[in-house]
Amino acid sequence: MSCELTQEQGSSAHGTDSAGVSRAPAPMEQSRLLDMPAELRCYVFSLLLPSRLTITLDMKHDSDDVEIPWYVWALRAGDDTVFQIGGTGAYSCRGKEPKPLRRITVPTELFRVNKLVSNETQAILYGSNTYRFIVHGNKMSPQSLRCPKIFGCFGYSDRLSLLRRLRNIHIEVVPDTNNHWAVKRQRSRLAYFVEILKEHADDENQKSLLCELTIDFNLESPYTRRVSVGRDAGYPDLLPRAESTEMFMFSLESLACLQGIRDVKITGLPDWYEQCLQLCIQGKGGKVQETDWPLVEVKRRKKLKAIYRYSTIHLVSTRKWYQPTLDWKEYAERNEIPIPDDIDKFWIAKE
Repeated sequence: MSCELTQEQGSSAHGTDSAGVSRAPAPMEQSRLLDMPAELRCYVFSLLLPSRLTITLDMKHDSDDVEIPWYVWALRAGDDTVFQIGGTGAYSCRGKEPKPLRRITVPTELFRVNKLVSNETQAILYGSNTYRFIVHGNKMSPQSLRCPKIFGCFGYSDRLSLLRRLRNIHIEVVPDTNNHWAVKRQRSRLAYFVEILKEHADDENQKSLLCELTIDFNLESPYTRRVSVGRDAGYPDLLPRAESTEMFMFSLESLACLQGIRDVKITGLPDWYEQCLQLCIQGKGGKVQETDWPLVEVKRRKKLKAIYRYSTIHLVSTRKWYQPTLDWKEYAERNEIPIPDDIDKFWIAKE
C-alpha cells in the first residue's frame, strides 16, 4: 500500500495532479557537489584525475605513427610501476616477458562542466603532477630549431598556452649527437620554451605558474645508449656520440632569461655552472652580462650566373659554437661562486 502511495505521489509530482491535469515538471535541483567546501571538492576530483605522478612525454623513434609521435607514460614516486596515460595498449619490456602497461584515462569531460569545475580540475591535472620533457639535439621536422614537438601533446598551437599552467617541470637536455647543430638546436628550442612561459608575464590571469624546475643534462638519451651497445658489439656507427660536457653545456644559456622560479635543481653540469644557472633562474645575483666577442673580417665568394665570381666582406664573431655568449665568469665572481682555475679557456678567441 505504501509503495502504491509513493508511486502515485511521484506520478502526481512529475506528471499530472489528482484532477488529471498535466503540469510542468519540477525544476532539477542544483548539484550538491558545488555546495561542498573547495578542499573537499578538490579531493574528490583528485580521485578521478592523475595526481602526484611524473608524466613523461617521450618522442617515438623509428615510428611511422605521424598522428601521435610520442609516448605519454608516468611513474609514481617510490613505485616502479609504469602507467600509460591514454592512448592504445602498450607493453613494458622490463623483465623476461613483455607485460601490458597499466593505463590511466583522463576524464577531460570535467573541463566542460562549468568554469569553476574546469579551473579546479585543471589545477589538479596540471598543478599536482611533474611534467618531464626531453630536449635533444637531433633534427626534427618540419621546424627543427623552434620545433613544438618537444612539448609532446602540448605542442599544438591551441595547447601551447597550457604550458603556463604547469607548476612542476622536469627538462632533460640531451645533445645525442656530436656536432655544432646539437648546440644550435637546443639553444633555439630552450629559448622557444622560455618565450612561451614569458609570453603573458605581465598578466596575472595568464602568466606562468611554474614553481619548481628540474634540469638534467645527459650526453646521451636511452635510445642513443641502445645504439651504442650495438656499436660496441662491432656494428657500424649509426649516430656520432657526444663525448664532452664542456662542448655542449652552454646550450642551456637560453634558460637564463627564465627568472623568478622558486625552486630550481640542476644536475649533470660542472658545479660552478650549476650554481650560476640556478641562481640566475631564481632571479638572484643580478643580470648576466653578455660577452663582447671581437669581430673579424671574412671574405666570401659568390657565384654570379654560374660563371663569374665576386667577393663580399662580412664581419664575423670569433666565438666558436661551443663557447658561451654570456660572461659567466664575471657573474660567478660577483656572487662569490667558486670557479675552476682554467675557466678562462671558455673565453679564448680562436682563429
